This record gives sequence, C-alpha cells and structure tokens, in this order.
Amino acid sequence: MEKVLEKGLVLNSNHPFSILKSGFEQKPELGSEVETAMRGVLTQLNPSDPGARMGFGGAYEWIMAIACCVAGIQTVPGGHSEKGFDLLQYGNNLQGLWSLKSSAQAKPSGEIRLKNKMSSGSSAKNNSHSYETATVFIAPYLPGITYFDPLVAIGYGSRIEQNDEAITIKATITKQFALDNPGCVIPFQAPGNPGSANQVWQLDVVTSILTSGTYPNLGPIMADMKKNAATIQYLKQQFESGNIDEETLSKLLINLGV
Repeated sequence: MEKVLEKGLVLNSNHPFSILKSGFEQKPELGSEVETAMRGVLTQLNPSDPGARMGFGGAYEWIMAIACCVAGIQTVPGGHSEKGFDLLQYGNNLQGLWSLKSSAQAKPSGEIRLKNKMSSGSSAKNNSHSYETATVFIAPYLPGITYFDPLVAIGYGSRIEQNDEAITIKATITKQFALDNPGCVIPFQAPGNPGSANQVWQLDVVTSILTSGTYPNLGPIMADMKKNAATIQYLKQQFESGNIDEETLSKLLINLGV
C-alpha cells in the first residue's frame, strides 16, 4: 500500500531554507541576480553535454552558496569532491545544509540521480531509507527553488527508488511535491537550457595553464589555437547575424587554415 503524499508542509522560521526564502522575499533583486547568473552559466556550459554537466552543477552550487550568504546563511560549496552534502554551513558549528540538484531541462522527464552507488548491491525500489539527505531542486519546470526532506515528507520519500547504480527520483515527483507544498518553495523561474553554449571548460583550464608563460614549447601552440578558435567563433557569429555572406565566411576560414 502506497503512503499518502504530503501536502501543505511548512518549515520552521529558523530553518536554513526559511531564512533563504525570507532573504529572497526581502530582497527581490536577489532572485533576479541569481537567475541572471544562472543564465550566464548556460551561455558558457551546456548541461546536455556530459563533459560540461559537472561544471554546470558546480557553478549553480557556488551561485546558491553566495545567495545563502546574502540571505544570512554562511556557506561554502562542498562541490562534487564531497561525499555527501553539496553545501556546507561553516562557523562555530559545521553542519550540512542540503544537497543541490540542478537541471535546465524545460519539462520534468526522466529521473534525477540523487546519489551514485559506489558498488552494486541488492536492488530495492521504493525504499525510503535508501536516501535520507535533505535536497534542494532547481529546474525550469518547478514553481521555484524547492526544498525536499525525505525524513519529513515520508510519503514522497517512499517514491525514491534505487538500483545497482544509483538512487533516483522521478522528475515528475519533484514537481508534484513542489506544487503540493508551496511552503517548501521559493518562487523562482530557473532558466532553461538554450543549447547554444559551446565552451569546453576542460580546455579552458588547460589553456589558462599552458599560456601562463611557464611552457615555452606547449604555450605558443596553445595560444595560437585559442586565438584561431576565438576568430572562427567570431566569424561564424558575423555570418549568423547577416554581416557577412557564406562565400566571405568560407574564404576567411580558408585563410585561417580551417
């Protein structure tokens, strides 16, 4: 028999998420800045690209950590190197706040991977004890930044599933939870993925290292490659904007050796 799904949950006023929510309410510009910053991330990183997905999630963690600081919660991103919470509260008492799961997809499709399993064990579905971490979800299909604690929302927690690879929850379930429990939601419109970002963040890291002046053999080649890549991107933008025609674009690319 399935457990009843919770409705109308309300967090205590001194709960960290309530403090964050109050910060967004008292400073409307905070939400606007967070949204703009996230849009900026999506112009640089495409989360549909597996190679950029981790960088996307980490960038959102930093943005939310800084927003928490503005709201009066001192936090630092634990990032993907941490075995547990993505955000850590520091001060006199170091404690975990929540795990942050971000998405830029427009519709709630598929499953959200809450936690990867280090080794394959017995597969069990609908086990509410498989995941006990408070989690914040950010996605365009949600009515806002959503706080979900499976130890409080036991009914919804029972919808968490696990297999040999990961512990997951359906995206549609997170949306239903947010709609049923507005007290656990900060009204916010998360930006969708425009799909136009083409930056390779790993390459940017390597470029910053090799062009630092320490590598006389590797550095010049990387500098030339970076310069050519920027020129090619600029020319393509000029073509897409109608400033140059296809023939001119082709000639310029040939001159660059492309």
